[in-house]
Amino acid sequence: MLLNIALWLFVLVTDDFVINQIREKHEKMISTGHLIGLASKPILLNENYTEFEKGVRLKQYFTDNFIPNAEKITVYRHELSDEIADWFKYYDGSDLGKYQAISVSELPPAQTSNENMRKANEEPLTQIIASRIFQYYKPIIDGQIVTDEIVAKRARFSIQSEILNSKYDRYDLRVLVPIRNGRETVAVLEAWDQYYVKDAYLGRNSMRLNLLIGMSVITLFLGLVLAFSIAFPLRRLSKRLDKKLVPDQVAVQMNSFFIKGMADRRDEIGLLYQNLVKLTQQVAHLFKEKEAFASEVSHELKNPLASIISYSENFEGGSEKDERIIRKIREQAHRMDKLISEISEAAIVDNDLVTKKRERLNLSQITKEIVEHYVETNESKTLTIEADIQSNVFIKGLPERLGQVIVNLLENAVSFTRPAGIIRVSLKKGWRSGTVIIVEDSGPGIREEFREAIFERFYTSRKGEAVIENASGLGLAIVKQIIDAHGGRINVGSSELGGAKFEIQI
Repeated sequence: MLLNIALWLFVLVTDDFVINQIREKHEKMISTGHLIGLASKPILLNENYTEFEKGVRLKQYFTDNFIPNAEKITVYRHELSDEIADWFKYYDGSDLGKYQAISVSELPPAQTSNENMRKANEEPLTQIIASRIFQYYKPIIDGQIVTDEIVAKRARFSIQSEILNSKYDRYDLRVLVPIRNGRETVAVLEAWDQYYVKDAYLGRNSMRLNLLIGMSVITLFLGLVLAFSIAFPLRRLSKRLDKKLVPDQVAVQMNSFFIKGMADRRDEIGLLYQNLVKLTQQVAHLFKEKEAFASEVSHELKNPLASIISYSENFEGGSEKDERIIRKIREQAHRMDKLISEISEAAIVDNDLVTKKRERLNLSQITKEIVEHYVETNESKTLTIEADIQSNVFIKGLPERLGQVIVNLLENAVSFTRPAGIIRVSLKKGWRSGTVIIVEDSGPGIREEFREAIFERFYTSRKGEAVIENASGLGLAIVKQIIDAHGGRINVGSSELGGAKFEIQI
C-alpha cells in the first residue's frame, strides 16, 4: 500500500504537463489579446463613430473574421472607476449566443435518451480514481501557478493577468490588455478562459493512468500473497518465540513448541520452523544429558572416595603424626564426597527446573515436615529450632526443589548457630505480599558487603573468617537458582535474633 501511494505521488508530483499547459495557455491569451487590441484600435480611434457605432463595428469585426474564443472577450471603454464591471462595454462576447440562429431538431426516443444519459453519467474507473487523486494533486499545482487577483486600474499602464483557483478541478484565467493611443489608454480588452485539470490530465495520460492502476492492482495482489504466505506466518512464529518463559510452564513450553500448519510447509518458513523445533528439543535434551553426565561422574568419583574413607577409618596403629595425616585425609575425602554430591544435585536441579512440570503443592505441609525432622534429629540441647507456619499455604511449583530450599537454609542456619542459639522458621501468605518464607538465626550474621557474594557458587564464608567445615559453597547458590526459577526473590538482612535473616517471596 505504501509503495502504491509513493508511486502515485511520484507520478503526479513529477509530471509538470498541467502546469506548463496552463502557463502556455495564459501566455497565448496575452499575445492574442494584444493582437486583437491592435486590430480593434482603428475602430476605437475613429472619431466619426459614436460609442454605440464603435461597438457595432467591433461585433461585426469579430463575427466576420471568425476570431477564436470571441465569446470569451470583452472590450471596455477605459474609465477611472475601480470596478471594471461599471465601465462601458464596446463589445461583450457573451452576447454572441443571443444572435445565433435557432435550430430545431427531433428529440430522441425516451428510452434511448435515458440510456444515453445513464451512459453519460457513468464514469469509467480511471476517472473515478483520478477524481479522488486530484483532490490532493490540485493543491500542489496551486502553489506554483495561482496568482493574486487583478487590480483593474493598473490595466491603464500595463497588461494585467491572473490565474485563480476555482472549485473542483478548475482554474479561471483572465487577462486585461490596454489599447493605447500614445500615452492615452482608450480601451481595455478583457479575455478569460477556464482550464479543467482532470480533463486535461486524463486526455494526455489516460494510458499512463491505466498502466498505474494495473501496476497498483498487481502489486497489491502480490503484497497480499506475500503477506499471507510469508509475513503473517513469520509474525506468528515471532510471537511464539517472543513469548516469555513462565517459570511454572518451562517444561511445557520447551517440549510443546508447536504452531498449527507450520510443519506441513515445504518452503523456507517451514524449514525455519522445523529447525526451531529441533533447537528447543536439543536444549531440553542438553539438560537431560547434563544431569546424566553429572550423575555418572558422581558415581565414578564416589567409588574411589568410598574406598579412601573406608581405609582411613579402618587404619589402626602408627604414630600420632600418621593418625593426624590419616584424619586430614578422611576429612578432605568427606568434604570431596559432599562436594560431588552437591555438584550432582545442582545438575539435577538445572534439569528439573527446565523439564519438570509445576504442580499445586501444600507448602505448609512440606515446611512443617522438614522443620519437625530437624527438631527430632537435633542433638544439641542448647540449639532451639522454632516454627511459625501458617496452615494451608498452597502454591504452584516443584515440591522437591522448594523443600530443598528450606533444607539448605536450615542447614546453613544450623552450621553457623550451633552449638547454642535460636533458629526460627516462619511461613505466611498475604494478599499483598504473597507467600513469604523466613529463616533466621542468632549466629554471627552477614556483613552487608558479603550479602550478594554468598549466593555465588563455592562461596563458603559468612563474615570472612568463619569457614564452615566440609562446606561446598553451593547450598545458597542452589537456593537462589530455585527461587528465581519459581519467579520469586530472596533477600538477606539482619535478624532480631542477632544473626542472619533470609526472606523469600514467591
